Amino acid sequence: MKDADVVSIDGPIGSGKSSVAFELARLLGRACISTGLMYRTVALMVRHAEPGKRADAACRVARTSSFTFSTAADSLRIHVDGTDFTDEVSDPSILPLTSEIAQDPALRTALLGCQQKLALEQPSVIEGRDANTLIVPNARWKFYLDAPPGVRYRRLHDVHKLTATSPQGYAEFVRTMEVVDERDRVRLSESNRRADVIYHENFAQLSAYQDAVILYYYISRSKEIRRNASILRTMSAPTATS
Repeated sequence: MKDADVVSIDGPIGSGKSSVAFELARLLGRACISTGLMYRTVALMVRHAEPGKRADAACRVARTSSFTFSTAADSLRIHVDGTDFTDEVSDPSILPLTSEIAQDPALRTALLGCQQKLALEQPSVIEGRDANTLIVPNARWKFYLDAPPGVRYRRLHDVHKLTATSPQGYAEFVRTMEVVDERDRVRLSESNRRADVIYHENFAQLSAYQDAVILYYYISRSKEIRRNASILRTMSAPTATS
């Protein structure tokens, strides 16, 4: 399998990349891989480890576990050694710990090979931080999804209220997510403005499926999009007057 058979989607937390990637994979008839779910699952599995031993425990889980994905009830499911962890990692409250362990270069290295193998063993759509820059940098199609912080935090908090045993208030939740965003900003070499990455703003007016359709048309009708964009630029260009 070649990188040309991979679509990658990057973007900050709450930008909708997981939902959009799932819908895009269905439109394209491809496998869907969520690196974010992989990190969340590792975080869940080591959450009771002593803080000083958590990094080693996370690396051990990453090196010795088998990660697989499946689709059921119109959702992406993650399995580790055959056990389905999807429901347990759905609560955004696991995000702060996920962000914490994801700072460890050793853990990222331990998961990288697995992520690349999953992406390249069959035609796929893979989403997550570093997808465009480290995991499949030569993917034929690379997208960066973004949304205003208020949209992202509200979306995550709505999920949090439905799934958390003791939900945080919105203001407290936002402060937690801002810490996660800052960690990512410091660590990541952002890919959203690279010339080979297509930037898509997700303002939450559209459903995940509708956003996926837009990305699908970039892939399936790219020549038409470029031609129309060229026409629009020509039409909007100022005309010389005598």
